[in-house]
Amino acid sequence: MAIFLIVSYIENKLIYIICKDIKPSLSNTIIIYSTSIIISLLIYNKYKITTDSISYFLLIPFIILISIIDFRTTFVYDITVVSGIIIQSVVFILMKIPYDCLLDHLEGLVIGLLLSFLICKTTKAIAEGDIGFYGLCCFVLGAKHSLNVFVLSFLITSLFGILIILKQRRIDLKVRIPFTPFISIATILIMLTQYDIIKIYFEIISEKI
Repeated sequence: MAIFLIVSYIENKLIYIICKDIKPSLSNTIIIYSTSIIISLLIYNKYKITTDSISYFLLIPFIILISIIDFRTTFVYDITVVSGIIIQSVVFILMKIPYDCLLDHLEGLVIGLLLSFLICKTTKAIAEGDIGFYGLCCFVLGAKHSLNVFVLSFLITSLFGILIILKQRRIDLKVRIPFTPFISIATILIMLTQYDIIKIYFEIISEKI
């Protein structure tokens, strides 16, 4: 618990160093401390101390900082994404994970970067800053969950969009929604459940047919 508090304290200081446009506020502090501690405890309760949990613990500060900054400014700093990928690489090397596991994570990184790049350039559904963030999250989760991150993040975003439409009672195509918070939610849900969303979907469809 003490470690999670220290990490949250560091996060709360770093966010204002990384982004000068964000002013210190109680709401940011509450979000950082509550989400960091709760998610970390949930991960620890599920995995204890393993290679996966250490990787997840180190991802949490990045997804929280990136999501808050994107939500407040609609901007994703490359330094945060690149730093996250570097730290995860160091963890995988130091933990001496098996070659097939390392390959799975590298494939996840490639899938995350390439697929998000294609979506960004062909549909404009996501911004360029989301490309690296998808890469980071898919790198940690591995190739087996990379497509699940995309499916779940777009599903959650769609549900949020419907809520906005119902609230405003009109469709405004000019409204820009920060996307990294939804990628973060999808990543956290997959970390905590390990559910294969795509597999579950096809199983439901096949049962109905």
